[in-house]
Amino acid sequence: MSTRMPEDFYSDGDDKPFLNCKVCERELNGSGVPYTIEKAYKRTQEGEDVTLFEVAICIPCAEKQAQKMSKESRRYLASVMGNQDFFEKRQGLWENWEENWKSKCIFSDSEVKQNDEYHIVGHFQDGELLPQQAPFLIGQEMIEEIQENLSPETKEEMDRFGDQFLGPDPTIKALMEDSQFVLV
Repeated sequence: MSTRMPEDFYSDGDDKPFLNCKVCERELNGSGVPYTIEKAYKRTQEGEDVTLFEVAICIPCAEKQAQKMSKESRRYLASVMGNQDFFEKRQGLWENWEENWKSKCIFSDSEVKQNDEYHIVGHFQDGELLPQQAPFLIGQEMIEEIQENLSPETKEEMDRFGDQFLGPDPTIKALMEDSQFVLV
């Protein structure tokens, strides 16, 4: 079983692996520092998946960003992403992850439909998946639930982060008008 990074996590800009952390510019491959890549998509009426944003962030920067969230939001996200059910589902993906990691939402088991937003998330080190941590997909339903449970302060902080580091391509800005930026 390969643990190489799936091409789904390559940058849309050059179809190659991300080289640097979006926040601190730390080199990602060869540094030994773990990092997360998250990409958000919107499936159009025609069935095409359009990238809304993509970000590679080293774990030290991700942890600093998490500290900017309210305690309530951190507690909520920990209850969702840190619970036993999530770990078991993610562990279950590991066996055949290459075949089924992006077939449905890890939380709801729902498949992505037309006009849905969805995110893919992977954790890597030096271009390889972290052991036993299969990449996963978060569907529209869960994105909305997360958004509903974040504090106003956290939403403002995520918007600032998005404005600073993720400014969308003007051609897809219209697709994001109904979306609230969520980074998990």
